[in-house]
Amino acid sequence: MVYVVEDWEVLKEYAGDKQGFYQVLPGGKGVEIRIAVGKLGFKQDFEDAKDPLLERIVKFCGFQNYVKVSENIVADYFFR
Repeated sequence: MVYVVEDWEVLKEYAGDKQGFYQVLPGGKGVEIRIAVGKLGFKQDFEDAKDPLLERIVKFCGFQNYVKVSENIVADYFFR
């Protein structure tokens, strides 16, 4: 379970040296970003892929060496 916080700054402060994962999902009108660090998560929709906050968040994820996730699959179905 991930506890979702609404404020990016809260997750950023919590992150410290913890391992994290992030995902950028294209949407109908823009993009959504999702980040999980420990038991906390953050997600937000952006209408513009060039939104300054979105760019700062993606840059932070890269700086922290977070793993970029492309999709998720139930473990029992991962290997055939």
